Amino acid sequence: MLTKTLILLGLLALAQGYSFTSREVKCHVCKAVVTELEEAVAKEDSHKMADVSGFRLDAQGNSVSKKVRLVKSEMFLTELMEKICEKMDDYLKATYKSNGKFTLLKMIVNGQMNPDSSLVDFVQDGDLNKSLGHFCNEVLEDNDEIFVKAFQADELGEDLDIKICSEQAKYCDESPIQEEYDFDGKEEL
Repeated sequence: MLTKTLILLGLLALAQGYSFTSREVKCHVCKAVVTELEEAVAKEDSHKMADVSGFRLDAQGNSVSKKVRLVKSEMFLTELMEKICEKMDDYLKATYKSNGKFTLLKMIVNGQMNPDSSLVDFVQDGDLNKSLGHFCNEVLEDNDEIFVKAFQADELGEDLDIKICSEQAKYCDESPIQEEYDFDGKEEL
């Protein structure tokens, strides 16, 4: 039943004829990739270690061992990025009914139809959203080092999508929300 609903929504959107710039789609794909990577990393045991020493030897010929947290290892993150674009099949292009802005909507959230689906009009571009996977691959190929370094940081922090997709990859125009300035007890002008 859910599959039929998704197909129907996609067919309805076909008739609406929306178009978006590739930069705009890449922005939303990039944000979705960050979200999917954050969720995948969060599912892993953060205490699990990985040996990243390779086959290095010290001056005496003994093997040198270096361990890092698995979720911070380049090997783990690279393997995760190689699989993450398959998740783009779970997304549909859409525009918000309230303002017409483009978005990507993950159709299934926590095993249920996304509650935000009633807030959008779905957009279909004739390729059954297969271009999202293509854009995902392109985003990751062009920015793999940026993603790896960001996810290897000691703390992922907030606004990781803005740091990667806006500030470094330059797909989006958003900037982090500024914290209110502390006037040290002085009255504002």
